[in-house]
Amino acid sequence: MKLDSVPGTRQPASMGKRAEEKEATRQQIVTEASKLIRQNGIAGLKVADVMAEAGLTHGAFYAHFADKNELIEAAFHEAFDHRENWIGSAQKRPTEDRLPHLLNTYLTPKHRDTPEQGCAFAALAREFAQAGGNFPKTFEEELGISIQRLIELLSKEDSDDARATAMGVLSLCVGGMVLSRAVENPKLSNELLKAAAAFGGSASRQTKSTRKRKT
Repeated sequence: MKLDSVPGTRQPASMGKRAEEKEATRQQIVTEASKLIRQNGIAGLKVADVMAEAGLTHGAFYAHFADKNELIEAAFHEAFDHRENWIGSAQKRPTEDRLPHLLNTYLTPKHRDTPEQGCAFAALAREFAQAGGNFPKTFEEELGISIQRLIELLSKEDSDDARATAMGVLSLCVGGMVLSRAVENPKLSNELLKAAAAFGGSASRQTKSTRKRKT
């Protein structure tokens, strides 16, 4: 008896390759969906559009997902490629330069004008809060991850102050971006971005000065 014919021993190479190809196709769908959901929102996400962007037929969708909600959750998680790039670039900076770098690379006209490549929180917070089902829990899971990543990036220890700083930075960035996208006046939109970044930088300098005086 050949070993390959014994259940649980080894998959034929062709089966392994097909599984890899299926996973690659699924990832392609999720990647395109993560862009479209940030650009158009949950309500504007159409399965047909996602499949077309992935170069696939609409009928192929159900070979990879049970329903649209499963795709939405996968796309939302995938959208945090922006977070990884944003925080990853700051990690390369000296500690004292990390917060200014976060503010100055997030609160930009380019980020505002390309939501499909940007922060999922700024693009989808309101819809996820109102969507019901498992969506709010999914949102809070990613929020918790982001807060922890910022704590590790900006602070030497996981304290209440460090958590408050991380939450403040994220709230300032997301809030500033949401407001800048909500207004029609380009000048006002740019002012909102600049003001948020400047306020965050000023608050950071004041905090450092206070800590030095205490020590």
